[in-house]
Amino acid sequence: MERKYSRLLVYVLLVIVFVGGYYLWKEQVVTRRPLPEGIKILVQTDYNLCKHNGCKETTPLELKVLTLHDLRQLYPSQEGWQSRREGNQVMVSRTLENLCEKCSRVTHLGEKGGFVAVIRGPAGVDGGIIRVTKIRVNSLPEELRGKIEKGLLDLPDEETLLQILDSLEENSG
Repeated sequence: MERKYSRLLVYVLLVIVFVGGYYLWKEQVVTRRPLPEGIKILVQTDYNLCKHNGCKETTPLELKVLTLHDLRQLYPSQEGWQSRREGNQVMVSRTLENLCEKCSRVTHLGEKGGFVAVIRGPAGVDGGIIRVTKIRVNSLPEELRGKIEKGLLDLPDEETLLQILDSLEENSG
């Protein structure tokens, strides 16, 4: 009786191995077929921090790829790329926990430990602290203090803040 079940288990395992092997083989055959003429390739990167995405449309000729396998070598899954074919186009995409190129060049002012900090990214997006200034948040006028505490002061750097503070002192004095 026990021998009968062990034989059945071996047969089931063999079937699973053969079915899995068939699907792996089929995937290899499909990915090595030449891409059809006129197919478009969409390459998309989604940036989670700023919620933007970069998308470009290209062709196999421009990328110098002949097969889906070549495309997957160019955009490897180890780097987060996923590719799938949908009709007459191939979609290659990935998601990054980062800022897009445009947003990574922008800074705004926020608060860190009671001091004004220069933060990477547009106002409201925390792309990481670039540096902390020597300006205390509690020394600022109420309006500026509220915006800085919320990370919403859309100023490019501390020099601009110092110019604003100087003009406020001149106007109040």
